[in-house]
Amino acid sequence: MRILLVPSTYHPILGGVQTVTHNLAQNLVESGHDVQVVTNRYPRSLPAREVMDGISVRRLLFLSPEIDSVQRGRADLFLASFYFYPSSLWHLRNLMRTFRPEVVNVHFPDHQIHFVLALRQSFQFRLIVSLHGHEVERVASNLKEHKAPKRSAAAHNLQLILREADAVTACSQHLLDEAVAVEPSIAAKAQVIHNGIDPKRFIDKSTHFHPRPYALSFGRLTHKKGFDLLLKAFAQAEAAERGIDLIIAGKGEEQNALMQQARELGLEKNVHFRGQASPEEVVRLLNGSLFVVVPSRCEPFGIVALEALAAGKAVLATRTAIKPMQMRRIAGMLGVGGVRARYRLAARFDVFFPVFFRRGAGLAFRMLPLQLGAPQRHL
Repeated sequence: MRILLVPSTYHPILGGVQTVTHNLAQNLVESGHDVQVVTNRYPRSLPAREVMDGISVRRLLFLSPEIDSVQRGRADLFLASFYFYPSSLWHLRNLMRTFRPEVVNVHFPDHQIHFVLALRQSFQFRLIVSLHGHEVERVASNLKEHKAPKRSAAAHNLQLILREADAVTACSQHLLDEAVAVEPSIAAKAQVIHNGIDPKRFIDKSTHFHPRPYALSFGRLTHKKGFDLLLKAFAQAEAAERGIDLIIAGKGEEQNALMQQARELGLEKNVHFRGQASPEEVVRLLNGSLFVVVPSRCEPFGIVALEALAAGKAVLATRTAIKPMQMRRIAGMLGVGGVRARYRLAARFDVFFPVFFRRGAGLAFRMLPLQLGAPQRHL
């Protein structure tokens, strides 16, 4: 089968959507399918076309004329779209004629929506829309907060492509419920397909060297991911005085603010910003850690938690990052020894974490060495 993947972003950029679509592309090829990828060319320094792991990857500027750009103070993008929209659409039409995909799978529908809908008018293919989180949550939250919300361009575009899709997938039941609330017509054609990881990555048991025991947290350094909350909790718990460091791996727009916050909290000697880590480096960081923290304010599916459990590590998470039932399913899917002990730890941390942030972190972090001690020997 010829399959065209159209994610909002793709490797070498690292993140949840990028990891999922990259793994999907590789596994589809291994299963005998013919796969190509088209994604947004951001940042502009990335090549317009390359072959990655034997898969053709094309990058186009997905700019379309929308008044929202002007309202956000980006008149430059609005004007540029009058050139790049027809140009990118021309390249896409040529690809459709030469590759002739039977299935087009859109991941994290965003800037690529108008282009895919335009192709739908001229070419025959099955359209599958795969939802990952924020593209739905930003619309759903507006619906919840306002009884008669003004329909934004993001909401309108998302509803358009959801109606047009032949099938819709979501990475968690919670996200699927949110999507159905946004566009009820998809209820009969939508299903949950959990994100996955490549278990072969965790065969490597080498560890990251660090002179002190450390907790690990990694991901995009954005407000949604809650790293500012983690720094406050780490300081309040006096974890540094107990001989525990914190390593944060990742990049993002809040990196400078987080580093400044760490300095203001007097944590510059015990909190280490590792920067962006490759998949191989993530495994080594996981292997060397005491436990993994997922402090997200909102998280549709915890890939970080899934990777932590695959590496045999306990997870300390907010309830909004990992729901107890979701954690139980994740643990069950792994099917490896000691998973019950890891889940019990995760469940207890799930109870502690809201208190951890709202009422002070002292109790939670002081109990961590005790809680981790005995079960850790059996993992």
